[in-house]
Amino acid sequence: MPRWMLSLMLAALAAGCAGSGGEDDSAHALPPLDEGKADNYVSTNAREFTLAGTAHAVLPDGFDIMSPAEQEAEMTRAVDRRLPEVARSIQRHIEQVVSGSNQGRGEDLTKWFTYFRRDNPGSQDPRPATDGRVAFDFEMELVGSVYLMSQLAPGTGVRTFEVEVYDWDQAVTENVTVEIRGSESRDAFPKYDELFADGVFDIAVHFGGDYNQERFDLDTASWLVDYLLEGGWENPSVGSFDELAIDSPPFTRTILVEGRQVEARVYVIHSDMVEADREELLSEAMKQSLAERDVVFYSGHAGSGAGFILDYQPRHEIPASEFTDLPLADKYQIYVLDGCMTYRTYVGDIMDNPRKTFDDLDIVTTVNTTPFAVGYQVLHEFLYWFTLTDAEGNHFPLSWMTILRGINTRTYHDVHYGVHGIDNDPKLNPHASDGIFCRPCQADADCGAGGNFCLGYPAGSACGVACTTDTACPDGYRCARLYDDPDLFYLPKQCIQRDYVCAP
Repeated sequence: MPRWMLSLMLAALAAGCAGSGGEDDSAHALPPLDEGKADNYVSTNAREFTLAGTAHAVLPDGFDIMSPAEQEAEMTRAVDRRLPEVARSIQRHIEQVVSGSNQGRGEDLTKWFTYFRRDNPGSQDPRPATDGRVAFDFEMELVGSVYLMSQLAPGTGVRTFEVEVYDWDQAVTENVTVEIRGSESRDAFPKYDELFADGVFDIAVHFGGDYNQERFDLDTASWLVDYLLEGGWENPSVGSFDELAIDSPPFTRTILVEGRQVEARVYVIHSDMVEADREELLSEAMKQSLAERDVVFYSGHAGSGAGFILDYQPRHEIPASEFTDLPLADKYQIYVLDGCMTYRTYVGDIMDNPRKTFDDLDIVTTVNTTPFAVGYQVLHEFLYWFTLTDAEGNHFPLSWMTILRGINTRTYHDVHYGVHGIDNDPKLNPHASDGIFCRPCQADADCGAGGNFCLGYPAGSACGVACTTDTACPDGYRCARLYDDPDLFYLPKQCIQRDYVCAP
């Protein structure tokens, strides 16, 4: 990889424009993440939003002469009755606005979409008002198009919009001001250092069963085996898809991580590997992967309330009700749940498992319905980018947003992949950064791990460090994108000196 020359970019910036060398990211920087907020989700074409405001509910006659305990109970009952009406009115208002932006089409396959989280909304701080009502604060969450706020509450600063709240007989009972806030989560790298710490990077791909006559699950699994074999992955026991068995060894290749060899392994499991009376072997293999592997793919049918549907001939499933008791690994893992609407229930069900927190788990999900054709692309993108190496064979770390950009494409504009758990992931190159900033260099190899570039400063070449945000870089540095060429989207941003004077 050639050395990145900043001199041309410096000249362009001095003239007051970014030019082809890059853009001044600091001009578009978002405020740092509030310590008390943990949205933990990012996507290239979707965003989580919080809706908040104050509403009122009618109190019964005689409330003033009740005891404090009775008043507390009555306020709780009144709020519990009123809250669903407030939530329905807000949701109806938003859906009407979105439908108008979609020229009357309101389904989630259009440009503007929304999905309200289950178990919404919540309320707090009920207090008596002076007009025979109880006031309460409410909050609800949804995921929607990245620029949803521009449709609901155009402008800048605090974004609010007005909603007419209806009761059960469709009478308007009050107008509520709703504030909408977008998630403050930022891009980050997967914790590659933890994935590779034991010298093995193991990936398990479990294909769910398929009820379609075409058996898309088997087509995709067969394609994956060919993809691995043709891509240089080795497997002494498997030379074709037909030779693959449930006890086959993994496909392997070697990558370099900070000068040491790490063996990457890929296990492939599909429903036709077992006879109808041995279906439990599929769930045992899935549970083993969840208990041991670094990355676990589920590629199959899904939906609200569904579990891991591993076969349809006959149907065999790990139901969502059992997710709480699954033997999840005591280490950092990544789960890629590639099926319809896995955002909607899977994350909550998995995170109810006491063995996991977002400190040691990232989960990739989809918001809407996903066509079968996306399955090939998802497997290709993740396997390729997770194991990408530079010219010297060093692992090349890519951030989550970069990886997601490869599957959230215009071709599948109605597909919205995102990752949960990102707030606890590293914003600097997870392989190596200590002592690298502004180190003199002649080539990228002089800058430690893959992903760090040798940059051409005016006074001489010095090292940058891969980054995702300005706040990840030391004082005096910013996280800059060096090229705007869309074909080079995978090249990580670098921490560079703001004044372009590099003193190691």
